[in-house]
Amino acid sequence: MKKVISLMLAATMMFGICACGPATTTTTETTATTGTTGTTGTMGTTGTTADPFLVPATQGFDSENIVLQFAAVSDVHVARNSAAQGRVQSALEQLKEAALLYTDKGLDAVIVAGDLTDDYGSVVATKKAEAEKLKTAYENVFGTTPSVPMIYALGNHDHDFERNGGAGANLQQFLGFMGNQDVHTQYDVECSDAAHGSRHAVIGNYHFLFVEPITYGCTGADDTGAKYYEETKTWLDEELKAITEANPDHYVFVITHPMIYGTVYGSELLTSGIYWYTKDITDILNKYPQAVTFGGHLHFPLNDERSIMQTAFTALGCGSVQYMALENGGYDDMASATTMNDNGSVSSGYLVQVDASGNVRFIRMDFQNKTTIKDPFVIEAPKADGSHLTKYGKDRANKNTAPVLSDEAITLTPSGDDLITLSVNFLAGTDDDVIHHYVLEVKENGTVLETHKILSDYYRHGKVSNMKASYNVNIGAPLSPGGKYEVHLKAYDSWDAVSNTVVAKFEPVLNTAGVTIPDAYADIDFAGGAATDSKGKVSVELVGGATVAEGSYTMDGVTKTLTGINIKGDGYAKVTFDEYVGGGLFGPNVGDLLKKEYAVELLYVNRNNSGTQNIFGGYNAKGFGLYEENGTPTFTNKFAKEFKTVAAQNKTSTTDLVHVIISYSSMTSAFSIYVNGERKAISGGGYAQLDNPYFAIGANYGEGTVSSSARDLSVVDVKIYDKAFTIAQAIVRYNQVVAEYKK
Repeated sequence: MKKVISLMLAATMMFGICACGPATTTTTETTATTGTTGTTGTMGTTGTTADPFLVPATQGFDSENIVLQFAAVSDVHVARNSAAQGRVQSALEQLKEAALLYTDKGLDAVIVAGDLTDDYGSVVATKKAEAEKLKTAYENVFGTTPSVPMIYALGNHDHDFERNGGAGANLQQFLGFMGNQDVHTQYDVECSDAAHGSRHAVIGNYHFLFVEPITYGCTGADDTGAKYYEETKTWLDEELKAITEANPDHYVFVITHPMIYGTVYGSELLTSGIYWYTKDITDILNKYPQAVTFGGHLHFPLNDERSIMQTAFTALGCGSVQYMALENGGYDDMASATTMNDNGSVSSGYLVQVDASGNVRFIRMDFQNKTTIKDPFVIEAPKADGSHLTKYGKDRANKNTAPVLSDEAITLTPSGDDLITLSVNFLAGTDDDVIHHYVLEVKENGTVLETHKILSDYYRHGKVSNMKASYNVNIGAPLSPGGKYEVHLKAYDSWDAVSNTVVAKFEPVLNTAGVTIPDAYADIDFAGGAATDSKGKVSVELVGGATVAEGSYTMDGVTKTLTGINIKGDGYAKVTFDEYVGGGLFGPNVGDLLKKEYAVELLYVNRNNSGTQNIFGGYNAKGFGLYEENGTPTFTNKFAKEFKTVAAQNKTSTTDLVHVIISYSSMTSAFSIYVNGERKAISGGGYAQLDNPYFAIGANYGEGTVSSSARDLSVVDVKIYDKAFTIAQAIVRYNQVVAEYKK
């Protein structure tokens, strides 16, 4: 049976040594009489003070009678570089300064919920070097023989119990690294589980319990998260029982690195297959309404009101001194699954105060901006009926008001006359607290083309009034003149309440005035039973069942007789770029002609359009082509080992001529297909650097093979361009073809 603190503990009792640290005889009466106001003579009117750390008088807390002040921080992550050390030192300086505004004594202790150091490994020399950086930063603020102790639980960046000999050994090691053990253990009392790293400190009349897990997360079917030794759980339960029976109207502060599942913001994180929280001590904590837990590990921002949560006990997330992380939300501007690009712009922690009546105030500190964050959290002293646990419950979500967006929130700024670049600016919404994020969708005919999740900048500002007034998003989806687009915007607050939806419509106007059509590189005509290029750039060979003959064709309601090439069975027409034959690897190559931009224009009817049938193909190797997939024209471009494809909106007619232009432009990095003047495009990259100069009409030709021949295809016009087509040019050209046909 582990030794447990006597049930006769009294609030004013003095304690001796702790088995977790060296034996001392330091008393703990240092805060029992610190009810002085110090420099707080204006506490009742602090709305007029310019001091950024002085908060206004808070309802339910007696700021004139503070009996205990301690800092509560986590994830200090001191690395071996000066920047990390400077960040920590700045945080400590601000905590020291802030505490002195409220009492003459200032801080009684600095409490850390793990990850004092940064290197994720087991090399003792590395840990020692980083711990010494922390020691230096601490002593630069509190002196080389500080009177204010730093008391801590270790974190996963500080050690690995399973590899390094157990929690107790690691804790002793860190105490040695930090030095001044008489100072840092002055409030420790005799521990009953030193071998597993459990630590008990008493500051003034308040108890602090530090417990170490064995692991800091788990994967697979076990969703328990971080796990603790059975001995540790027994110790925690027995200590809490003894303390709360002796002091039922006092809070007990429990410090451990992982967050307790289902409590504060971040405590349900599952990402990369890892459960980052802990469920292993919840049943114990649920028995003690006096318990107040501090957890870290996940660096979630304290600006979110969910950073405190009351269930059967009170839990707080400590944020991070070094950098911020958050849920795997898929937001724009993320550096990783759980960090933003600006994660280093956030540094935060708590100044915790207890008044003479046992009420507790948590002042959220913004170390980056050297100010406080919003209003403090305040919890009343424990009550037998549990009423002290109702203020910060999960039911706050039910009392929450949804954000509101202005009907005129969105401003659209398009640029370009072919592939439209769209910039979306929107005004920030309003909320009873803060807007957490926005969701912006770009739609065409009800289909979502692009979605953006924009995290608001709430985490960067201690004061809500300093948040951004507007946001800007650049749309990457290709938008075309003549299209009908809508931009939809919603706002979500921290409780997932959603705002009204604001919609902005965007219909780019097509200007075809003055548009000219580029000259064709090759123009294949059909007459006299043969196919001939009037430009003399390509030669055409009829193969198999391919024939050139007159036929009856219909287009735009007009039927007339035209001469075209007919493809049936195994037939096709082989198209050879004559001036590039025999170019070889280093000689002239069709790719040199087409690599910047190109287009192919065809006028055809495909009467049997089931399955895959090639209309104009040369992509067995590196190349491009047009094929129909069950009647839907599709443009494909193969380069290296990758295909880029773009399909038209609808199937083509099996009776009427269809006008199709396929085009690639390196300037806009877009592959486009125009069917009867209507465009479909995708962003892309690369170009068709052909390995040989051969294409086929009615089949796919490349590397000496022919595939996917058309079954009943007639083509009456083929033109090849060494220029890309803009949408204006494609529409003008389509109108020209219709007009010429009707003559």
